[in-house]
Amino acid sequence: MSKNFQDYADKRKAKFSQKGKDAYNVFSSAMGIGSVLATARRTRVMTQRELAELSGVQQGDISRIERGLMNPNTITFLRLIEAMDFQISITPSKNSSRK
Repeated sequence: MSKNFQDYADKRKAKFSQKGKDAYNVFSSAMGIGSVLATARRTRVMTQRELAELSGVQQGDISRIERGLMNPNTITFLRLIEAMDFQISITPSKNSSRK
């Protein structure tokens, strides 16, 4: 019987303590935000340096955000989004049970 990585990871995460689950969720959020910003920047065919110049955010901070090593505060996030000429949209999650 073969297992894929997601099955293995889900089994391991189920054994996390509450503190471990909280840390995992923070890390996942950081990686998700950074990945979204990196994809948006590449869509605009911009370098980190160009984005830094347009947004006023240091290139090193952009790099850390994109790699999930740093979470942007709200102002930084908005400056990056605006510099790339994007807007924020909030939609229900795919598996939301709320109406």
